[in-house]
Amino acid sequence: MMIKNIIFDLGNVILRLDQSATASGFKALGATNFPTLSHHSSSQTIVDYETGKISSGDFRALVRSSVGLPETVADEQFDQVWNAMLLDFPKGRLELMRTLKKDFGYNVYLLSNTNAIHIEYVDKVCLADYEEDSLHPFFDKIFYSHEIGHRKPSKAAFEHILQAQGLIASETLFLDDMLENVEAAKSCGLQAAQVDAETDLGFLQLRF
Repeated sequence: MMIKNIIFDLGNVILRLDQSATASGFKALGATNFPTLSHHSSSQTIVDYETGKISSGDFRALVRSSVGLPETVADEQFDQVWNAMLLDFPKGRLELMRTLKKDFGYNVYLLSNTNAIHIEYVDKVCLADYEEDSLHPFFDKIFYSHEIGHRKPSKAAFEHILQAQGLIASETLFLDDMLENVEAAKSCGLQAAQVDAETDLGFLQLRF
């Protein structure tokens, strides 16, 4: 079956990450207890925030309590550390999205487990060297978990994008750095592969 649609993950596929930077940052701010807090985390606080069930303010309060941050830490300091894991786009990565759309005729989508604080930072800081103020121009449609209310590896996340865009699962390729997300996509009938930010995605320019 010919691939007509490609769905990309964001973190560690299109955008480089260093999750240890956030861990180090919270410790530097005086955190006394540090559970795993990352976009891959399955902690209830992360899940609730990345599916839009709690606000950014509620998220900060819950994390402050769980990691033991001093009350003197301002929201701006918190956000700076939470965003420290977000680095940059590998050379040519975003340009490839446009090439796949324009020159190869693919429908190109983004499906990301993410949150409002991260996306504001991506738009304002990570995209500073580009002529766009958001990621939307690089894709046909973007699906952020905190906006659609579903988070990978939930099947509902994949079913949402298939239904919203009227896509045929077997004609759709999904690329993600997490094996559990790749397997979940396959269980929904999509073709899927595990890649990361260092993977050369030039193979996508060979028409399937």
